[in-house]
Order: sequence, then C-alpha cells, then structure tokens
Amino acid sequence: MKKIIIRPAVVADAPAISAVHCSTVERWLAQDADGVERPARYNDLTPFQRWLNGGPWMDAETCAGHLKRLVAAGGYPFVAELNGRILAEAELTLADEPAPFGRNLNLAVLYVHRNHQGQGLGSLLMQKAFELADEQNCETFTIAHAEAPDFYFKRGLRQAAIYTRFRLSTQTANLNYTAEPLPDVPYDLVRGWGLALGRYQNAAHDWERTRPDSTPDFPEWRGLRLERYWLTLDGQRSALILEESPRFPGLADVFLFTRSPLTPGLLAAIRDRAARSGLTHLHCFAPSDFKHPDATALDYVHRLFLKRLHS
Repeated sequence: MKKIIIRPAVVADAPAISAVHCSTVERWLAQDADGVERPARYNDLTPFQRWLNGGPWMDAETCAGHLKRLVAAGGYPFVAELNGRILAEAELTLADEPAPFGRNLNLAVLYVHRNHQGQGLGSLLMQKAFELADEQNCETFTIAHAEAPDFYFKRGLRQAAIYTRFRLSTQTANLNYTAEPLPDVPYDLVRGWGLALGRYQNAAHDWERTRPDSTPDFPEWRGLRLERYWLTLDGQRSALILEESPRFPGLADVFLFTRSPLTPGLLAAIRDRAARSGLTHLHCFAPSDFKHPDATALDYVHRLFLKRLHS
C-alpha cells in the first residue's frame, strides 16, 4: 500500500530534490566559450554548466544553497514522499502587490520525477499550496510559467496575462533624474509595490533572487555587473536592478519595482543609467502589449495563470 506524505523541505533533502529535477532533463548539454552547445555526460559538466541545463536544482550542492536562501527569504518549499522517497517538489513565494495580483502566493516550481508522474503527487502538492494560500489570506494564486496548462485549468486557474521578453539597446539621454545606491535588504523594502518590468515569478521572488549573493559563486559569474539603484524621476521613486547575463556580457535583465505605472520618461532613464554603467543592451520582461519603437520582441514568452481567492 502506497503512503504519500507532503511536508516542508529541508536542506538535507537537496540530493533527492536534485534527482527529481534532473530526471526531467532529456539530454545534457555543455556550452563552450563561444556559446555553442554540445551533448555531454552529466559527470563531465561543471556545476555552472549543470546550472545552465535547468537552474540550481541540477546539482545537489547548488540545490542545497538554493533551499537555504529560499527559506531565509520567507519562501515555502514542499516535497512529496512516496513510501519514504522524495519524488516531487514545489516552491512558493508570498508577495503583496497592486491589483490585479494583490496579496498573492506564486507557485514558482512544481516538478514530479518523470518515472512517477500520474500518481497524484503533483495534485497533493497543489492541494497543500492552496491550503497555504488560504492560511495567508491571499487574494490570488498565481503561476507565472504554466507549463502544464490543462493541469492548472482543472484546479480553477485561468490565463490572466502573457509576458514577452523584449530586447532594447541602452542609450544616453539628457534627463533630470537621480540614481542612488539601493540597499541590500529583504523584500519588505518594496512590499506593496508593483513589478513593472522583469516579472519572472512574483515581486517577492524576483526581488530576493536579484539580491547580492543570491546565487552560487561560480567562477564564470565573477565580475558580472549587478547594478542596483533608487531611481527618482519627476518625484517618482523606483527600485531598479540591472543583472548582467553570464552568457552575453554587456546585456542585462531589467527589474523595476515601482508604485506607479511605467512611463516613457522612466524607461528613458533606465536606458540612460544602463548605458552609463557600460551596458549595451537590456532584456525587459513585460506584458506582451508593451510598446516601444526601439524594442524587439523575442521568442521567450510565458503565460501567467491566476486564480482569485479571498477578496
């Protein structure tokens, strides 16, 4: 008789959680200095190359570091055990944002071992996630990367938005704005603010993920720029984070936390600040209706699913 247990994950679970995630990788790839990918064996990959195949879960040690940071930042990792063996994992983050999200619990990760799918493990983790959302009096439950839309649709989630990655060159401009250092403190500093650019998950998740020391100290990442500013324009103060890509030097992902909507002037200030920091291009993750004459929509798209809970 099978016995399934859902419980909070602990750091000691990292090897088993890593095995769950690694089971979903069909082919391991190594990337050379020119960015060309080639097939490789897992044991021949460096920790950084493993990361490129799917994030921190691809290696037991980096997975352990990820779990430590997630819990320290107030995140919620859960595992599903079948007869004492961890075969599925979920990770959630709680944020407070303006409408339409409000107080929201976001499911950032839900993975089931490829050899044990269809046994109800994912469904039980979803049940636990909804219970947590109820305990935290959340207004909405979100999934930013709904890779199994039918699974989530059956549980009351509906597509609420489509986000696209846009590429934009940096450009200096004659603007009257200020850029001051942004302190390295927890998400509470911008709790209640919107995430106008850079929504990969929710505001809490993306704030904590872009803090200094939030990722492993890979040799390949040393020297990459992480620019963090209080940006003030026309009395509007925003938190701007520019995270340089480890694959494409000079290109940075943009994260903008603000109380007000994104304006053309604010976007011009972001491009100016980035140019003066030595960056050449920006990746802006924004709603698909984002418009700018210099922006090019790329083929990286995700569909955000949402379920309304308490109002």
